[in-house]
Amino acid sequence: MTRFLAEVVRKKVVKKGNRVQNFDCVILSLKVKIKGPARKTYKIPKGIVGKTFNIKRTYLKEWQIKKGELVVLNPEETSRCIKVFGKELNERRWKNFLKQDINNDGLYEFVYNNNFIKAVISPHYGARLLQLWNKGTGNNELFGGGFFRDKGYIELGGIEETLSSTGRPDELWNGNFKLEQCKRKNKLSFLHKVKNQKALSVRKRFLFFDDFPGLSERVSFSFKPRKGKGGEKRKYINLVQTIFFAIGGIPDYKNFFCFPQSEGLECIRFNRPLYRERWEEYATWDWTHQKFSLKIGLVILTREDSFENLLLFFPKGKINYIWAGNRSRTPRVQLFYKKDSVKAGKNSEYNILITTANKFSFGDKEVLCLSKGLTTNNYVPLSFVYYTEVKKEKQLIVVNESGNQQVKKMKKLNISGIRGSFFHFSTEVEKGTANIGARLKNKNLRVVTEIV
Repeated sequence: MTRFLAEVVRKKVVKKGNRVQNFDCVILSLKVKIKGPARKTYKIPKGIVGKTFNIKRTYLKEWQIKKGELVVLNPEETSRCIKVFGKELNERRWKNFLKQDINNDGLYEFVYNNNFIKAVISPHYGARLLQLWNKGTGNNELFGGGFFRDKGYIELGGIEETLSSTGRPDELWNGNFKLEQCKRKNKLSFLHKVKNQKALSVRKRFLFFDDFPGLSERVSFSFKPRKGKGGEKRKYINLVQTIFFAIGGIPDYKNFFCFPQSEGLECIRFNRPLYRERWEEYATWDWTHQKFSLKIGLVILTREDSFENLLLFFPKGKINYIWAGNRSRTPRVQLFYKKDSVKAGKNSEYNILITTANKFSFGDKEVLCLSKGLTTNNYVPLSFVYYTEVKKEKQLIVVNESGNQQVKKMKKLNISGIRGSFFHFSTEVEKGTANIGARLKNKNLRVVTEIV
């Protein structure tokens, strides 16, 4: 993920006479001194700054780099530099998780695996869900991000969360979160104390399930001010959280965003051809800014001509509005929370539940989805997930395997903070089964798939 900024301390011509698109070029061997990260956003391992490293670059013959000038190492050069100076990290096990350096930046990520998903959490970049792999498709369902953006902002990928009212979005989006001890085997907890609001701390908890194709994330804010010079404490702090994300490692026009409206699901394609509309006496209004008020706390992201779906559940009552897209034409969804006044000595929190799916069926304030897992020993794991806005304690599902119907009891997931009830049922079928499906009694929700 990271890139290094380096200063040229010595150069040597390796090869002359090269031509690139009719331009005379030379290949230079550069000895560079690491100055730090290419942008303050990036984190780098300790002990790298000040080290010297050799790279090769091609330059125009009449426009060569000079001693003392700065260069930005590309990801491959940065990764090689980390390896050369012994900052490469070995895989380690921690409870039910793996600690791995997924993107070769010399920093650990936490990896959770079950039959359906592989989730990657990056504590060094806001304790974010960086990747979510759907093992049924073999794809990462979250946008991979980009290194450089206009005006200094960098999309790092995964689910980006910002905290606007602190004045520094990177306090939530890019903070270095510390791991906390947890009693539950499938739980991760991270804590970060906001630098320019020392009384404010942010805690993120991720909860995983052995046979469930998703995870739960809980974010809580704690405000504990000290007495100021006048002997008075601040009584509250105003916070506004924002979440934005997109599906697909490289999002494109095949992305669809689906929003539950009164008439059903409203689906929008991104990036569709750009069009502009007049806005009163002003020039234009871009299509990218589409605002939604949802019927239930759910957004569905899907990919055309594929079996990739991502469902995000959240507390509808805490959402102010939702935007689809932005001026950069990045196909993403932005969830804007209502302003939250956190009183001194009190906590405020919000939950989200994320699940992958290969098929889904949407009804009135409810949804049923089916997820495939990784085929093992000629058997394919399947998980059926059902959500309803109604509070329920029990739920039965009718599973049909090649004409053989069986009624099964679904397990209830206790997810606090989100209105309604979640249930799931997991099984496995032999590869080559003609078709398998499921439905809920007295409802029109039905999902069917073929196991090939």
